[in-house]
Amino acid sequence: MKKILFLLSLLILSSPCFAGGVGYINYEKVAANYSYAKNTMMEIQIKGREIESFLRAKEVEFNKLETPLQKKKFQESVQAELKTKEDAFNKFREKREEDVYNRIHAVAEKIRLEKQLDVLLDARGVFSGGVDITDSLIQRLNQNK
Repeated sequence: MKKILFLLSLLILSSPCFAGGVGYINYEKVAANYSYAKNTMMEIQIKGREIESFLRAKEVEFNKLETPLQKKKFQESVQAELKTKEDAFNKFREKREEDVYNRIHAVAEKIRLEKQLDVLLDARGVFSGGVDITDSLIQRLNQNK
């Protein structure tokens, strides 16, 4: 069955509709070498550390409380505040990650059209052949600052 699927995929990729060729991108390498992506990841990490600092400060406050009732009320208020902070952080992270992805995708699409490639794949899915555009993508992205 695997041989049949492999041969079928070779036939599809070698058909006239894929005459321009297949390109691929090492997305992890792009994200690691794209200055905007690195800055974005640092911003996300800083926001994550803010939540950690918040929790450490609340732990100190909690340890100063004396009665179980005070501790229970404090825990409930901290849990609600923490949920709000985590929700805001997750929205921030998702928005920033999507922005990085969209920027990478837009430039990758321009390169794909320039090189007249039919499709771009993730490098992990390419066993052999194809055109690696990773380095040119990184270079172009960093020029577009």
